[in-house]
Amino acid sequence: MKYKKQIHSELKQIARKVPYNKVLIRCANIFQVLSFHLTKIPREVIHRHITVEGYKGLKYKVEIFEPTKEKEKLPCLIYVHGGAFSYKASAYHKKLACIYAGKAKCRVYFPDYHLIPKYPYPAAYDDVLALYKCIIENAEEFGIDKEKIGVAGDSAGASIAALICNNYEQEDLKQPCIQMLVYPVTDADMRTDSMKKFTDTPLWNAKNNKRMWLYYCKDLKAEDTYDASPMHCCFPPIIPNTYIETAEYDCLHDEGILYGKRLREAGADVTINETKGTFHGYDSALHTKIAIYNIKKRILFLKKGFHGYPPA
Repeated sequence: MKYKKQIHSELKQIARKVPYNKVLIRCANIFQVLSFHLTKIPREVIHRHITVEGYKGLKYKVEIFEPTKEKEKLPCLIYVHGGAFSYKASAYHKKLACIYAGKAKCRVYFPDYHLIPKYPYPAAYDDVLALYKCIIENAEEFGIDKEKIGVAGDSAGASIAALICNNYEQEDLKQPCIQMLVYPVTDADMRTDSMKKFTDTPLWNAKNNKRMWLYYCKDLKAEDTYDASPMHCCFPPIIPNTYIETAEYDCLHDEGILYGKRLREAGADVTINETKGTFHGYDSALHTKIAIYNIKKRILFLKKGFHGYPPA
C-alpha cells in the first residue's frame, strides 16, 4: 500500500485493504447488525423506530434518533448510511446519527434500506424516497418542521441523498433545505484521475468501486445506468445548499470535487471540505482528532442550515 506513509498518523491503525465480494458481504452484515444493536445511545439522545413501505411495497425499519429534552417541532435530517449499497449500518454510523441529533438539535431518520446484491437499483433509492414522502406527509405528527427537512449520507448513502435532491421536482415533492454529502459516490463512469490512481487504498478502492456499480446496476440497460448516477442527472431549478466532504486518498475524491463544481455552475451554494491525509471511511475512527475536527465542520453546516446560525 504505497500511500501509507502519507496517511495521517492517527488513521494508520485502521489503514488496511478490505476485499469486496458477495461472500464477504453476507459475513460482514452479521457483524454489522450485531455491533449496531449493541452500541449504546448517549443520554442526550433518545431512540425509537417506525416502519415504512418502500420499494415495491416492501416494509423496512427506520431508526429515529432525537434530542432527549426537545419537545417542540425540530428540523429533520434523513441520514442515509454508506456501505457500497451492500452493507448494513455499522456501529459508527449509529454514533454519528446520535452526534448529529444531539449537536445539531434535529430528529435524525435513519433508513435500514434494501441492499444489493439481492435488491439492485432502484430499491434503495425508492426506499429513501418513500421515507422522504412519509416525513413530509406526517411532519405535524412527527414533530418536524416541514420547512427544515435535509438529507445527508456518506459514500453510497450520499449517492442516494444526492438523487433525492436532484429528483424532488420531478417527484412533485418539496425541496430539501440542505444536503450533506460525505465522500460521495456520484459517477457511474469512473473515469477520473483518482479512480485510475487509487486502486489499492485502505477500506475502499477503484477495483471495489467498479464491482459495486456492476452489482448496483445489474438490472439496468446500459443507457439507463445514468439514472442511478447523480453526476449525470439534470439538476432542478433550485438546488439545496450543499456540503461535500472528500478524502485525499480515495478513488472517489475527484468525482466529489467535480460534482461540487457542477452544482456551483448550476447556481448552488456549495461548501467543499477537502480533508487531508485521509481515506474513504476514515471517520470510522471517531475518537481521532482529525475525525472530530471534520465532524464539527459537518455540525456547523447542519446548524446553519437548520437554525440559521453557527453554534456558540
